[in-house]
Amino acid sequence: MLVRVSSCGTLYWSDGDVVWDDHLGHRQLKLAEGTERVLRWFSSWREPESVRAADDNPETGERLVRIARAMIRYEVLVIKGSSRQLREEEILRDWGPWGASARAFHFGTRSLRETEFTTSEMTAKTLLEKAKASPPPSPVRPSGAYDAIPLPEPSAEPLNAIGLGDALNQRRSTREFGEEPLRLRDLSALLTAARPTRPETHPNIPATGNVFKTSPSGGARHPTEVYVYARNVEELDRGIYHYDGFRHGLTPLDGKIDDDELVALAGDQHWAGNAGALLIYTSVIERNQWKYPVSRTYRVLLMDVGHLSQTVYLLATALGLNVTFTAALRDELVEDLLGCDPANELVLGMSVLGTRV
Repeated sequence: MLVRVSSCGTLYWSDGDVVWDDHLGHRQLKLAEGTERVLRWFSSWREPESVRAADDNPETGERLVRIARAMIRYEVLVIKGSSRQLREEEILRDWGPWGASARAFHFGTRSLRETEFTTSEMTAKTLLEKAKASPPPSPVRPSGAYDAIPLPEPSAEPLNAIGLGDALNQRRSTREFGEEPLRLRDLSALLTAARPTRPETHPNIPATGNVFKTSPSGGARHPTEVYVYARNVEELDRGIYHYDGFRHGLTPLDGKIDDDELVALAGDQHWAGNAGALLIYTSVIERNQWKYPVSRTYRVLLMDVGHLSQTVYLLATALGLNVTFTAALRDELVEDLLGCDPANELVLGMSVLGTRV
């Protein structure tokens, strides 16, 4: 029998312990002292008993053999030709180009057959009790020292100029933008995608902090924040703004970059430097963590941005604007521009907008 270290696991430190995370089997195992010697020994296919040779002391060698046998039972070491080893080979073949972190996240956040879920009634009851002891985080980023610039109330007329079916059929990703500035009223209409449809929910109604908007959000948490980089927008100074959906206004921030820096931020996509405005999407993870303290929730953050981006696409199409979405960003440059901390507010993508050529 030949064994080797599993390719579907990772090691990390936790409170002084070395932990093996088997993301395929959804198991976390604390490893005994000296275990790393066994892992290194079985970096290639070997007989389990061969690990005795890793130490000149016979007693230590026997201990290493016992550790190896335990690792086989828990599939830290996989047996050549076993169903587990064959499954790992399939995963490596299919996920190889994306690297270990992508497959660890995907398989580590899968729901298994025995995964337990609570009913919506039980969840609501539990959250109401939790809110009494630990109120939910704010559904909007604090505005800080700046006053919000009020946006004009959008008219329904231009948005209703074409039907939903026409907007869906005409929707395109377009990377060419005209030199005419983006009208402030059009920008205002686009930002209604991130405006609460029931503003009375802020800040404490209901107690669980649910928010409702035109795009769906897992658990009504709406972790997505929207920032506007106004490059060529009438009545707005060039620079970065935070959108406050509850006040339907723009709060100016300190960031300002030239077109070359804008292109660099957008992954060297030169067409971004011709846009009228960029809507940059971030995700405030504590809003979802408060209700869903499980790693699978990270998937929901990505879905939420996709929902919102499609709404922006349809609104831009109805308004006769060119629009595209991109996730090819240099996150650190975006974080510097927005002043956000990647530990709790994640940069996920942006819509690039402008007038038609």
